[in-house]
Amino acid sequence: MRMSRERIFYLADRIVAELQATSGVVVRNGDEEVRRDVRNEVVRTLTDEAKLEETIDQEVRRMLSSYARPAPEGSPEWKVLYAQKREEVFKKRFRL
Repeated sequence: MRMSRERIFYLADRIVAELQATSGVVVRNGDEEVRRDVRNEVVRTLTDEAKLEETIDQEVRRMLSSYARPAPEGSPEWKVLYAQKREEVFKKRFRL
């Protein structure tokens, strides 16, 4: 699922707020520059993860469409095959 920029920024703000509220995490009070840097790093990470997720989805869909008898997208059979192939792609990419 593709996330909008607004959604990514919202999630980044929530993550930074939770980090600041976590005991053991120290962010200098009133230092907006540090908060902005942390937020920017979270945005970058979320964007990278979204791109990775999209490439994996495309690869799995390409694999499923190459079958001699492709299952209709959204059918229970397709969902099972999609989950299996997605797990295979993750294992192949990250050597899990």
